[in-house]
Amino acid sequence: MFNQTVKDSIKAILYLLILTLVNLYLPFLSVIVIILWPIPVAVITTKYNFNATAGVIGASALINGIFFGPVMGLLALVGYGLIGFVVGLLFKKEIEPLRALIITVVTVAFSNIILLLISRYMLGINFQNIINEITKMVNQTTGMGDMEDLVINQIQLLQRIFPALTSISAIIMGSLNYYLTNWYINKTGFSISSYKKIKNWFLPRWPIALGIVISLILKRNIIFVNLNIVLLFLVLIQGYAVCLYFIDNKTNRSIIKVIFTIVVLFIPLLPPIIILLGLIDFWFDFRKIKFAKIEDE
Repeated sequence: MFNQTVKDSIKAILYLLILTLVNLYLPFLSVIVIILWPIPVAVITTKYNFNATAGVIGASALINGIFFGPVMGLLALVGYGLIGFVVGLLFKKEIEPLRALIITVVTVAFSNIILLLISRYMLGINFQNIINEITKMVNQTTGMGDMEDLVINQIQLLQRIFPALTSISAIIMGSLNYYLTNWYINKTGFSISSYKKIKNWFLPRWPIALGIVISLILKRNIIFVNLNIVLLFLVLIQGYAVCLYFIDNKTNRSIIKVIFTIVVLFIPLLPPIIILLGLIDFWFDFRKIKFAKIEDE
């Protein structure tokens, strides 16, 4: 008879395999898979010892490596395996919620950097190769010759601001990994504290404001261009939190918040307005929470 640890480990491996298959054969769901991937590893880490976690990550990496190639095997080790292990360990050790959230974001960023380095130095995937491939494709496509310079300029721009995009991705994915994993683990019978809801976030205004001013003054330097993008994204989060706060006061239906989020993502005019709202909220505190202790429901 298998004991409970073995049973749960096998279930976790099966869940990871299913997510891998979804990622490979239904690529339009890849973003959802990336968010969910670390959860099985985090659950095993929270419930059992290191040996159980190592077994799940190792078995998943081996299966992925054999059936889907070495890249998927590496993804199991330094991708969702690493993130899930760290998040589970943070919950197991009952680390203070804000610190746990920050460590999760940093871990996601570290994981992304390692995977990028692997892609560049082991697989030869880099921006120059992408530019060459797209140039070749554009040249072979009738009627797209005039767009070659535009496409190349856009890719070169992405290359310049790639550090900022990587940081923003880590903030988004890390936060989602943290909150969803916390929610799921608590559903399994644990009682682990979570950081406050996003609607109650209030980011440090002085460091962000000074950082934006300095990065604008030194905007000729690409480092400060990237810094400015990241800081404006944090202001966007502040404005987004204000919107969620007032939406939540009007209705507790999650579908409204989901629709609002989708609208923000797909209507270009809204993010600048929300950034402006965030900047104003830094100084006028529309939610009256800066000096008040807010207890989540």
